[in-house]
Amino acid sequence: MTSNQKNILAKLKLSGRLPTPKGVALEVINLTQRENASNQDIVRLISADPALSMRVIKAANVLLSSSSRPIVTISDAVTVLGVRALRQLVLGIALIVDYQHGPCKQFNYLHFWAHSLLTGIYVRHLAALSRLAAAEEVFVIGLLGGIGQLAMATVYPAEFGNMLSDSELQPLDELYRKEREQFGFEQAELSAAILADMNFPTIFQTLIHDYPQPEVSRVVEGSREWKLMNMLHLASLMAEVSLGTPAVRNKLARKLRSDAALAALEEETLVKVADECAREWMEWSTLLNMGARHLHSFAELFDYVDNEPEEIVMPQGDYSSHDYKMRVLVVEDDRAMRTLMEKMLLAAGHQVVIASNGVEALRLIEKERPQLIVTDWIMPQMDGLSLCRELRSKPENRSIYVIIVTSEESADKLVEAFEVGADDYLHKPLTPKIFFARLRAAQRVVELQEEIAFDREQLLRFSSELSAANERLQAQALSDALTGLPNRRFAMERLEQEWALTKRGDRTLSCLMVDVDHFKSINDQYGHQVGDEALKLVADTLRRAARTQDVVCRYGGEEFLVICPDTDAQAAVQCAERLRTHVAAQGLRLQNGGEHKMTVSVGVAEKSQSSDTLEALLIRADNNLYAAKDAGRNRTVVTS
Repeated sequence: MTSNQKNILAKLKLSGRLPTPKGVALEVINLTQRENASNQDIVRLISADPALSMRVIKAANVLLSSSSRPIVTISDAVTVLGVRALRQLVLGIALIVDYQHGPCKQFNYLHFWAHSLLTGIYVRHLAALSRLAAAEEVFVIGLLGGIGQLAMATVYPAEFGNMLSDSELQPLDELYRKEREQFGFEQAELSAAILADMNFPTIFQTLIHDYPQPEVSRVVEGSREWKLMNMLHLASLMAEVSLGTPAVRNKLARKLRSDAALAALEEETLVKVADECAREWMEWSTLLNMGARHLHSFAELFDYVDNEPEEIVMPQGDYSSHDYKMRVLVVEDDRAMRTLMEKMLLAAGHQVVIASNGVEALRLIEKERPQLIVTDWIMPQMDGLSLCRELRSKPENRSIYVIIVTSEESADKLVEAFEVGADDYLHKPLTPKIFFARLRAAQRVVELQEEIAFDREQLLRFSSELSAANERLQAQALSDALTGLPNRRFAMERLEQEWALTKRGDRTLSCLMVDVDHFKSINDQYGHQVGDEALKLVADTLRRAARTQDVVCRYGGEEFLVICPDTDAQAAVQCAERLRTHVAAQGLRLQNGGEHKMTVSVGVAEKSQSSDTLEALLIRADNNLYAAKDAGRNRTVVTS
């Protein structure tokens, strides 16, 4: 407990009116905090109060409704729940039973507990859905989330009552300001202090303090604590909508839908959770003698506001964007999530087009030609993976950058997304900091693609100026008859062209020297005809595995040269490894039905920024090739 929390509690405890459990419940709380307390002692103490025993057993059965065996004794409850969860449950039950009325006339105690209980029920179901925390413990946190408000109404009934009478729907930050001026602290600080005094874990104290205003919390965005905080805030908002007047419900319905989108909870799931909680609410309200109260249907509520414009509250975040603006297609079936992403993208200055599923997106792609697609994974008619697969099947769409949005965290599933053509992914719930970081990464790639496309156009224009009459002769003169690859002469001419371009445009250039391992033994063992087939197999494999901009040439004998324009050493090594592994995966078919495994060694060199020459570049690549041979073959070597 912090010194500030100690000061707040010391001040309030002097009044003798701070909400605390009484009788057997208080003894249970004290007993469970002792290290030497046994389960038998706890069972014996709770059993001494028949009313408390009945409520604990019934409450445990409601909390553990999915359990295969019903709880029929206090001993069962202690065993299944554990001492800490049981202590928290007893505390919550005792406070609800003892404080359904109080001295503050303007404070509606029954409504307070109804809201608190419903928040606990909602957050328990959300926790079970997200698996972020133990549902039983999170239930108590929801139940006691507003304990500071109850304490203020009980200890300062007149002063706090006057604050409430000013405005029923006054903003929370305004109420906090009045509380600080009047008492020197706010209800959120008091809630955290009370939980600290009751030995609740520090993380729960932080959640209680921050969840009413998550947008100003210092909890690390995207962390487990951040997700729990927003989940608790969403549960509280759901309770407010469920119990509010028609004016309150209509005002908060759109905010509820947008906040649910921030928590990666789609409208259909939200409605389903609310329906499940409505049934549980009846059990709890009966158990705690709170009277039956009708909960309004979320489905009907959302139907009512569907025709109203969405009022998405933008999350805090850096919306600044690179100067380069993109054409972005958002593909999402959930209305609130779709609107949220659209708002964030528009705030960054991008052009945005919307589709509600993959089929609709395919129709828009041809018309709008987006540079970036942000698509949900799970959608009706056509999901995100199917959309991505269809997109990559057409050459004109292969350069479109695709980000998959998903709640899936399985490594195998994410690998599947990349294999069908996704470039990146975002986890739900979306955190603005991560969203815009990934967006800026996409911008850099898209802008680079545009520059490369421009360079290609320039090269194509240069190529088109060549004489058609010389084209066929040139092709024959510059091609290797055996492999069909460009020959050494072509390689040197092309290398000189690329070398000149690097000087004019300050661009990078690398080359790969590739040699077939143990080629002489192939000729000696199987004959020159099989050796020729081996060369053709390697050539064809290199050609298919190389990138579009790379130039694969037969340099001489069993040696090949790969020219890699606009490629530094690191990227060239990646290209070399792809070529090497593709060759290693091939087998040369022999006439006897057998197979001979093929491997290559690769030397990599990058054009130096200093006084490097074309000859020096080739010598370095050749030296690195021999280093690869000396190191055992079937490997790539690069040196500075």
